[in-house]
Amino acid sequence: MINMIDIHNHLIPDFDDGPKSLEESLEMLRQAEEQGITDVFATSHFNEYIPPEMEEEYFAKLRQLREEALARGIKVNIYSGAEIFYHHFVNKTVSSKKVATLGGLGQYVLIEFPMFQMPSGAEEVLFHLSVDNYIPIVAHPERYNALISQPEKPLEYIQYGGLLQVNAGSVLGHFGKEVQKIALSLLEQRLVHFIASDAHFSEGRTFILLETYEFLKDKLPQQYLEEIFYKNPKCIIDEIRIDKVSYPKPKQPKGLFQKIKNRLKQS
Repeated sequence: MINMIDIHNHLIPDFDDGPKSLEESLEMLRQAEEQGITDVFATSHFNEYIPPEMEEEYFAKLRQLREEALARGIKVNIYSGAEIFYHHFVNKTVSSKKVATLGGLGQYVLIEFPMFQMPSGAEEVLFHLSVDNYIPIVAHPERYNALISQPEKPLEYIQYGGLLQVNAGSVLGHFGKEVQKIALSLLEQRLVHFIASDAHFSEGRTFILLETYEFLKDKLPQQYLEEIFYKNPKCIIDEIRIDKVSYPKPKQPKGLFQKIKNRLKQS
C-alpha cells in the first residue's frame, strides 16, 4: 500500500452537501487513514460571493475537526481548501479569500464547472488565473457532459494553464460507463494530474482511493500512479509548481479524442 493524499473532498461537518455531523466527519477520516491517506484538503463548495461570516464558519469548523481528530488519535493532516464554482471573476475571488486556494497557500485553485453545459469563457478564466500566477485545477472533467460532444475540452484546459483532477469513483464506474471510459482514456494518455475521492459521506460516496489504486495498478505504470496519488498532491503542500503534462498540439490530436468517441459508440 502506498501513501496517498486526497485533494478534493467535502469533509467539513454541516457546512455544504457533505457530512451532517462531526462524528460522521471523524468516521470519514478514520476510513481515509485505513486506506493509507496521510493528508486531505477539505474542499467545501463555494460560489462567487464568499461572505466573511461564511469563511469564518468554515475555518472554525476546520479547527474543531482538527482538534477532535488529534484527540482521537486519527493521524491524517487536514488542510483548508475550496471547490470554487465557475464564474467569470474567479481570479478576484481567489485573490481576496484565504479559503479559495488549497491549504491557504495562495497557489493552487480547485475549480468546478457546470455539469450539463460548458459555459463560454471557461478557458479565459483558466488563463487569467495562470497569468495571475495561480495554478487552476479542473475538478472531475470526465463528469462534464460537454466532453461527449466536445472531447477536445481537456486538452484546452491544459493548454490554457489548467491541471486535471479525476474522481476515483469515475475510474471505478460509479458515475456510469461513459464517464468511466472518458476517465480511463484520460489516464491512458497521461493527461491526469490527480486522482481524488470527492468524498461526501462516511457511507456510499466516501474515500475510495485504495480501491482505485488497486484497480489501476496493473493498467498504468507505477511511477505515474505514485505521481497522481501522492507526489503531485505533495507538491501542493510543499508549494512546488507542477509542470503541465505534454499534450498533443490542437492540429495534431494523435487520435486521443477519436478513441474516446469510438469507445463511447461501443457502449
